[in-house]
Amino acid sequence: MSDQTPDNAPLTIQSVRDLIAKEHNLLLDEDDPILVAVTINRAALDEYERLLQNHKQQLSKDMEEHVASFALEVRKSTNSLLSKAVKANIENCLSVINEHQGQMNNFLGSVRGLAIFAGVMFCLSIAVSLSVIVWGS
Repeated sequence: MSDQTPDNAPLTIQSVRDLIAKEHNLLLDEDDPILVAVTINRAALDEYERLLQNHKQQLSKDMEEHVASFALEVRKSTNSLLSKAVKANIENCLSVINEHQGQMNNFLGSVRGLAIFAGVMFCLSIAVSLSVIVWGS
């Protein structure tokens, strides 16, 4: 009977016989019917251990799937937030560029106006200089 239980089992028929002999001073034969309970309990424990192992494997698999799904959703959310932030930053930069472009257009308009004014003043200066030269002071 003890050959049927694994070597690493914590409860073997021989260990039960030894325990009963030690605790109760009662020697059990190898074919004592009470040892059937040990075999039945060991079988139930072995089955329970198999169920726990299967459950543990299934939980690990489910957890990996949930973690992967969660990581994917986090990645999507992060990418979405990053895209929105980049888009907002680009829009902000474009608005600043447009503002500067407007200021530059105003500046260029002022420079053109001053260039025209300087040209007119130059022409007047030449005209006055020629008139002084031609007609005197």
